[in-house]
Amino acid sequence: MRELTQRQKDVATFISTFIKEHNYAPSVRDIADHFQFSVKAAHDHLKALEAKQVIKTKSGISRSIEVIGSEFFPREEMIQIPLIGSIAAGMPLMSEENTEYLLSIPATMLRNTRNTYFALRIRGESMIEEGIYDGDIAILRKCEVADTGDIVAATVGEEEMGITLKLYYPSNGNIELRPANSTMGPIITRSCKIHGKLHLLIRNYA
Repeated sequence: MRELTQRQKDVATFISTFIKEHNYAPSVRDIADHFQFSVKAAHDHLKALEAKQVIKTKSGISRSIEVIGSEFFPREEMIQIPLIGSIAAGMPLMSEENTEYLLSIPATMLRNTRNTYFALRIRGESMIEEGIYDGDIAILRKCEVADTGDIVAATVGEEEMGITLKLYYPSNGNIELRPANSTMGPIITRSCKIHGKLHLLIRNYA
């Protein structure tokens, strides 16, 4: 790739960032307005970037700019989420002792990156009627309260040695952690700690 001027780098960076944020390319007018120069100047910069093989455009089609220069690919922001294994007694949920490894998740898959998320690998068939299967990875938003019917990750009793994913049904001082499998019975308890609510599932079909 031929050397770019600083202004050309700025325009290429703007195009890449715009695509990442909006999932479509900026128009020539968007570029001109952002840099406060004329539409003709924006066209000239696009022609220069295309000649230097940074972008590719299709004549006569609006918002057809495609970034082809590797330096300016619109890379997606990734968030690292701990995959929790068995919970060590007395340890915070997301301590190193409880973390198997970190998952990298595109930020666009998370509703709000200011929230804290963690992941659990599903074992068994207790949630199959909710479409959650053995081997799936559940991504959960960390929280301590839930609404009736939410799918939650919870531990039961004082010793937090096991974490389970179940439907949450509180009633008359008791808490029912209900499986989504008609062949299995619920867990009924008065001592339940909620760790998070289900946000999304990851499934490997390989």
